[in-house]
Amino acid sequence: MKPRLLVTGGAGFLGTYLLKQAKAFTASGTLHRTAATALPDITFHVCDLEQPEEVRILLDRVRPEIIIHTACSDQGGNLSAIPPAAGVMAIQSAERHIRFIHLSTDQVFDGTAAPYHETSPTSPINPYGQAKAQAEDLVRSLNPQAVIVRTSLLYDLRSPDRQTYQLIQTTQTKELYRLFTDEFRCPIWVENLVDALLELANNTYTGILHLCGPESFNRWELGMKLLRHFKVRPTANIQKGTIKDLGLVRPANLTLDSSIAQEFLQTPLLALSESFQETQKPHP
Repeated sequence: MKPRLLVTGGAGFLGTYLLKQAKAFTASGTLHRTAATALPDITFHVCDLEQPEEVRILLDRVRPEIIIHTACSDQGGNLSAIPPAAGVMAIQSAERHIRFIHLSTDQVFDGTAAPYHETSPTSPINPYGQAKAQAEDLVRSLNPQAVIVRTSLLYDLRSPDRQTYQLIQTTQTKELYRLFTDEFRCPIWVENLVDALLELANNTYTGILHLCGPESFNRWELGMKLLRHFKVRPTANIQKGTIKDLGLVRPANLTLDSSIAQEFLQTPLLALSESFQETQKPHP
């Protein structure tokens, strides 16, 4: 019998890919208010994850053996929901002995001491990073057996993700669009991250784990590579910019060290060029 998997935030970018690729699981997803794309063999449940009683009812109904908590990860959403939702899910999963994988972010760091390891102290400088750091603290204290996965920018190569789509659309306008040359991240192909998470769901690792691409790119480099992949020519209105020149408060270098994951997991963490090559293979 397939293990039962619950993905919170099942209508989100990462959640949708997790449910699509979870062929080895009996999978279901949660929604808050967002309408979900219909997925074969996937049941969606409406649940407010900040409400303990709603979560209890959900878990009684679904009886998951594994929870991957991707909900409340959108920077544009309600940031105040991030810590309490994580706390409720951590308590409930601990009480029921459910394997719990909580998705966090590289933005729990301030960008001044890269590369960051799992043991590096958190020091967020923006509201999203602060909320995710608080969520991490709650998960660690309420469910010591949980896995906290820190990842970075996610990109899609089958079709443009939201940020890449916005960049592509800008090539058809005269609107100024700046890509920073002094902000570094370790982006990962969403399908690669999903493969790693689903492997992680079935093993015994606990604690913090960094899961991101093995290369660090600035925003300009990444944007140009993605435009080239989608065969879009950059236009003059897409320009280089810097955090410093614009006076913005953003972490400058969020390079994560994912060497523990590389050693522990069988799923390789792919470089950008390797991800491009994978898209040339037949899609399962």
